[in-house]
Amino acid sequence: MKIDSRPLRYAHAEGHTDVCYTEDGQHIITCGNDGDVRIWVDIEDDDPNSHCVGESATAVCFKDKRLYVATDNHAVQAYTFPAFDKDGIVTRFTASVTQIKTNTKIEALGCTSENMEAKICSPEGGAPLFVMSEHKGPVLSIALCPQMKYSATACGDGILRIWDIDTQKMVKEIACVPKINTFYSAKVVCRMDFEPSEGRYLAYPNNREVTLLEYETWGQRMTFTHSSIKCAISQCRFSPCGQYLAASTIAGQIAVWEVQSGTCMGIIEHPTSHNVTAMAWNPKGNGVLAYCDVSGQLGALMNCYGKDSKADADAPDDVEMVERADDDNDLDNLIENYNSDDDDNAISLEKLKNDTLGLGTVRDEDESRPVSRHEPAATTVPPQPPFQPSATPGHLEHRYMCWNDIGIVRCHTLENGESTIDVEFHDTNLHHGINLNNYLNHTMASLSASVLVLACETPSKIVCISLVGSSKEWSVSMPDTEEILCVTAGCDVVACATNARLLRLFTPMGTQRQVISLSGPVVSLAAFNTTVFSVYHSTDPGVTDQHLAMDIVAMNGRQIRSKTVPVPLTPSAKLAWIGATDAGSPCAYDNTGVLRLYDISSGVWMPVCDTNTHARGASDSWFLVSISEPTQTVRAILCRGTSFPPTIPKPIVTELAIQIPLCELDTEKGQCEEQLVRWAHTSADVNIKTAREAALKLFALACRSEIEQRALELMELLKDDRLVPFAAKYASRLGRVHLADKLTNLAETWERDADKMNVAQKHFSELDTQETYDVTNSEQDLNASLIIPQKAKERKGETVAPIKPVPIKSSPAGVRNPFRKQQEAAKNVQSPLSLTERTLVEVHYTESSENTDPTTIQDGETFVDWFSRNKSNLESQNPEMTPSELSRLGIRTFKTLQGKNGAVNGTPESGQKRKLGDELNGADTPITSAPKQSKLSAFAFQKKA
Repeated sequence: MKIDSRPLRYAHAEGHTDVCYTEDGQHIITCGNDGDVRIWVDIEDDDPNSHCVGESATAVCFKDKRLYVATDNHAVQAYTFPAFDKDGIVTRFTASVTQIKTNTKIEALGCTSENMEAKICSPEGGAPLFVMSEHKGPVLSIALCPQMKYSATACGDGILRIWDIDTQKMVKEIACVPKINTFYSAKVVCRMDFEPSEGRYLAYPNNREVTLLEYETWGQRMTFTHSSIKCAISQCRFSPCGQYLAASTIAGQIAVWEVQSGTCMGIIEHPTSHNVTAMAWNPKGNGVLAYCDVSGQLGALMNCYGKDSKADADAPDDVEMVERADDDNDLDNLIENYNSDDDDNAISLEKLKNDTLGLGTVRDEDESRPVSRHEPAATTVPPQPPFQPSATPGHLEHRYMCWNDIGIVRCHTLENGESTIDVEFHDTNLHHGINLNNYLNHTMASLSASVLVLACETPSKIVCISLVGSSKEWSVSMPDTEEILCVTAGCDVVACATNARLLRLFTPMGTQRQVISLSGPVVSLAAFNTTVFSVYHSTDPGVTDQHLAMDIVAMNGRQIRSKTVPVPLTPSAKLAWIGATDAGSPCAYDNTGVLRLYDISSGVWMPVCDTNTHARGASDSWFLVSISEPTQTVRAILCRGTSFPPTIPKPIVTELAIQIPLCELDTEKGQCEEQLVRWAHTSADVNIKTAREAALKLFALACRSEIEQRALELMELLKDDRLVPFAAKYASRLGRVHLADKLTNLAETWERDADKMNVAQKHFSELDTQETYDVTNSEQDLNASLIIPQKAKERKGETVAPIKPVPIKSSPAGVRNPFRKQQEAAKNVQSPLSLTERTLVEVHYTESSENTDPTTIQDGETFVDWFSRNKSNLESQNPEMTPSELSRLGIRTFKTLQGKNGAVNGTPESGQKRKLGDELNGADTPITSAPKQSKLSAFAFQKKA
């Protein structure tokens, strides 16, 4: 008989619509863009039951008297049937769910999402059995074989992937899917299907035909097509018996073939030529095929088997009997097939025993269960492959090879295979644009202010173009056994990592600098000035996480210094970008949108920006370009529905604010605390006055909250003697007399505890010397061991120049400066609010003296400074002395040296005091080094006259 098409019925609002049958074939279930789930008795039902699940529903599936719906909150929600009560959440995604698929012979659900992930989950929920996360675009569809051994996914990056569920590895890739950026713009959704009885074939749409692949060998068996098909096929579905195959095109055509003979049973044209979004066969095996289109309409095809559907309905068990021809007792098998859940669990346990002990197969193939779900051994995620920071996928015809704060490197590939590379500089004064013929098929690029680096895997060769002076090009070929995986370029270094786990360093003009062995497979490279950051796998990946580490390698002349630090990632995340700020701090960005900065001075990673808070949609992501510490901004590109930006039109770079994720950031207290922490750990271009205002706001909030101890604790933590008078004055106005008294005595307390702080300083200095990047044991300045000494020197210069007051020298007459104590206190208690040191509690660095004798008293130096500088020498000379005896010895030595200095300057050894007789007799000490004081004295005398 001819295939009969029933009239279309309105089911949902215009948009993507999905359809499925209940397992008994008595009801049709649809969901759509209006957020409703409707249950139909049949296609002629005029009053279906409607249930609202949210603003939209993209997928629906029925399994074991439960209904699974993909809701607008990116979750797979379970409902009871027919009561339609919520029965838990199976799994969640970070973007819209695109399909939910299952099979009558397995206890698992296959779910796909726009977040480039596909999961195989248990219907009861819990942790996913298998997460397929190597996709580079939105996952459109999934198919599961009846033996639960293989699965297949179709992705918007153009690739159909076949996965081995037991080993959780990909076994085959097929390019057959049109490339798209979002599921909602896809016309071809590439819905594929395994043969339902034994999974012998995998059918998938490929342009205007349906291709059938052999099981396990994945060789092509046959193709199905017809001369009436004029456009691409979007999806295909096997009938419940596996003998027929239905497919639909983007123009609404639906064709049915017989699998064994390849005969086309008929082609039905859609009345309005709308794209068919979903199809479902009736499980009764009566040849009824239900479908939905993009306009939200529901339709059905009858007699798809070419025979009377009533005869099929009268004997629905004939198909079941054919599938069980090898069994002796068909009736027992049919009864076991409809047993309760408890009996199914018992059968699953028996199958597990048989599979584990090798006792043979179970009696009925319909009783098979996913073996991987019961395996006790935990499986691991695949290791992350190498990638280039700020680069788009290599399969694109027009792609970005590099985009950073220097410029943009694009690659354009034509249909005939020809490829060109063009380089655009943000500052045209640095260099003019470059256009190259990519005859070597370069796939990797990196750009700095001094050099452009290009590399390809085969032949494994690195090509560099110097941007300084006249453009000089040089190239280096790798050994025959090595292939380049990553490249990077800094102002004074060029580096590449190979599959031999070697890091090769070059100068910008081509001199081979060093070869370093990495401790694991490389993931990515970045560079800043003479420093290279290499990220690699420190160990094998875990069940959900990647285990990465970073080697920070610095070159200084002929010396190489290195330090290894672990790279933190969000759980189940992968590294998406690696680089450095414009001040040289290493940064890492994962695919969940969290940016972390490595503070070199403290040796810790800090989250500085969560880009998800700046995204409008759940499927939006950010493509990082660069990070600026002085302006406290992250330059990134917003990508809607994908993870990379398009080349045309040129995207707009947006600046995102850096923000430490402290608690209660919506309050004034949390905002001030976040500012102080961020300014103390980054090289922010912030005025000192602004920082002190933030500190005083925190102090005022603590006082108003009647928490005096917190206010006092804040002042002790900041240790800024310039803030203490203002804080004490504010406390007095509020009537906090005790707090004001304690604040007044803070400066004296700090001076008394200076000795203890110097002991702590010595301890931290030893730790810094051991843990910094200095690999030599020679005594040198602590800043010299930093990986970026220019940055440390700038911070140190900022500390000394604008904050530290210049000490006033003592006059030769020995007159004591009345302000000496205040200046010395300011010297010993430096302010962390200067934002030049990277900790709220500063570790004071002592400057090396220019004098050859370390015991010599410097100008304006107090006993505390002198004793802290010479304490180690005194301890080595007098090891038997106790700390108190050593302090008394230091006082005596300091007074002796002070007297000697006075004698050298022309003052008597008796000390700083002048005799009363000298003053009465008018004995004046010659003034030679204080002309200003002499002029002022003469002026005062003339005024008296």
